[in-house]
Amino acid sequence: MLTPKTGRNDPCSCGSGKKYKKCCMDAENVSSKNVISVDLKWHKLRQLENTVVNCHITPYAKKELPTNAIKFAFMDCFPDPLPEDVDGEILFDYFFKSWFLLSWIPNDTFGLEQFDPKMTLAQNYLIRHNDRLNNQEKRFIEAVIDSYYSIYSIVDVELEKSLTVKDILLGTLHTVKEREGTRKLKPGSLIFGRILTLDDQSIFIGMAPFNMHPRYQGQLLDFRDSLIEDSAPNVLTPEALRSHLADRIRKNYFDIIINSCDKTFPLMENTDGERFQFIKSYFKLDISPEDAFNLLLPLTFEEDPEEFLEDAKKDKSGAIKQLQFPWIKLGNKLNDAWDNTILGHITLEKGRLILETNSHERAEKGKTRLSELLGNTVTFQQALIETAEQKIMNSPAPKSKSTKDKTESDLMALPEVQEKLKEMVKAHWKKWFDTPIPALKNKTPRDAATTQEGRERLEALFLKYQHNDSEKDNNLFKADIPYLKKTLGMDL
Repeated sequence: MLTPKTGRNDPCSCGSGKKYKKCCMDAENVSSKNVISVDLKWHKLRQLENTVVNCHITPYAKKELPTNAIKFAFMDCFPDPLPEDVDGEILFDYFFKSWFLLSWIPNDTFGLEQFDPKMTLAQNYLIRHNDRLNNQEKRFIEAVIDSYYSIYSIVDVELEKSLTVKDILLGTLHTVKEREGTRKLKPGSLIFGRILTLDDQSIFIGMAPFNMHPRYQGQLLDFRDSLIEDSAPNVLTPEALRSHLADRIRKNYFDIIINSCDKTFPLMENTDGERFQFIKSYFKLDISPEDAFNLLLPLTFEEDPEEFLEDAKKDKSGAIKQLQFPWIKLGNKLNDAWDNTILGHITLEKGRLILETNSHERAEKGKTRLSELLGNTVTFQQALIETAEQKIMNSPAPKSKSTKDKTESDLMALPEVQEKLKEMVKAHWKKWFDTPIPALKNKTPRDAATTQEGRERLEALFLKYQHNDSEKDNNLFKADIPYLKKTLGMDL
């Protein structure tokens, strides 16, 4: 008897619950010379999952629960509203369905007899319809009850076979059998899901389909620390993650996903910690540009005015029509290595002075300094203000850079330029060991390597570097992680 061919949109025969085209179709279409060996234990566990979810608990939920139960579960599971960028259908198929059937605590009997509102649908089914389940199916549901959602960092990927992951909240390492995920995930990726282990086989069930960017590694470690501080006796356990912390962990995941979908501009500040506002302040000038410049020369911290006068625009008689120069202060609040900071730019014209600054605070300081140096010969008239967002949106589209790109490419190919770049890279990583890094709680890598918590944050940082480097071609500042670990004594 011939076995009917599985259609592209039919459920995959491996038991994953996914459509055939999104699961095993590609693997099964390879030539006979390159057939991927089937992991029978993994295949059997996925079939068991399919049977329990689709042949037992799903029909039970449809038959026993009122139609609005799934609406209540949806409200409990997700923030309202979800960002438009989040595909609700994918989220439902890959995450919500599993969470609803295996993890949701209804806190409502729905008028049903022998229904415990403090238990999941899977637990209620196990108690009420125990006789419908064989021993393996019972063991599967019991394994689900023991599982919990957590946040995992991908440590290693074995294509078509498995993922090595670290539980960020509990600090434990796991090897999870996985096929589809190995094609998409890479070291440093952050995922939200639940690991089920049965007969020494571990799989992800109900993994959320949207990954978190590696830049959230430090934030997630801070979140873990906050959970520990709020727990007694200051330690996280699987029981805590599957019970009273479950909602908080899930909410944190969706907060990150919503934040990553937010298209609003981040808060941007200058090196004095002031919010960017691009301000053009216009003043009436009652003296000549030459006289004004001589009075304002101290703002440049230069004694010789000729450097600026050479670039001035002049009329036929040699009188200045327009002169531009920077307003400078010594040192820099954010970068100790900087000798000075440009606070603004001044343009002098006949009858007018224009001060351009990148913050409200600098504009106000500029008004004060101009009044001090020019007295009543200068009078403020108006200011035009653009936020950082407006500045970016109003910027003209860049012109073709083909010629410029070729010139830069030729320049980069010069041996002396290459040598200089190598020196810069070497100096960067040499300084890195003693530079405070926010992801290390503003500790230097050398200091962080002396504590367990610091080493853990360093490992997270290395995974972030590894992930970022894999997405860039010819990254000059690519991290030599074995060298960094060896220098910090973390290569053992």
